[in-house]
Amino acid sequence: MKKILSLLQLAALLAILLLLYGPLAKIGLLPPLPSLFHSGPPQIEDTPVIVQQVKNIAQMFTQTFYDEIVYDTGVMRTPLFQANKRLIFIAKGEVIAGFDLSELSEKSVIRRERSIVVKLPPARVLDVVINPSGFETFIEEGEITFEETKKFHEDARRIFERNARQKGILRNSAAQGRAMFEKFFRLLGFETVDIIIPASR
Repeated sequence: MKKILSLLQLAALLAILLLLYGPLAKIGLLPPLPSLFHSGPPQIEDTPVIVQQVKNIAQMFTQTFYDEIVYDTGVMRTPLFQANKRLIFIAKGEVIAGFDLSELSEKSVIRRERSIVVKLPPARVLDVVINPSGFETFIEEGEITFEETKKFHEDARRIFERNARQKGILRNSAAQGRAMFEKFFRLLGFETVDIIIPASR
């Protein structure tokens, strides 16, 4: 079992390497692949143009939190002579956290010979995904309008995000991101790698 987990971790790391290396090498932040087969440390230019192009990588997902909740609106009073309303539904979805790399600044990457310092933006919730099929109506009494249903679904999304934050999704996302970037740059031959991640709010 341990060997299988190790192989899966290696496969995931290689996938990250392939995902990040191409764009970073293309814009000059990392050396092109042919240069890796020649001796000598990688040469990296620290310019605003490089950081600006790195922003095109956009978002990096590092943690996913799956959840299922039962949402009960309670009895909603209506005008006289109209039936009261109530809606109970089950929602299933996921909260995705990671890094928005478009926030990188010109000072985010500092490289000296075989040492590199990378300051990432704080880990944050990037998306809350509940597909239409993820909502299952359990009880519906009275006439629930489209606007009311939309509001209740948005409330459910906020509950998902709150639950994920309480379970430490941002802390775990930051730890995962730090580990991924450290492994990535060490694979490139850097001996000292310092990944700085500010605390999330």
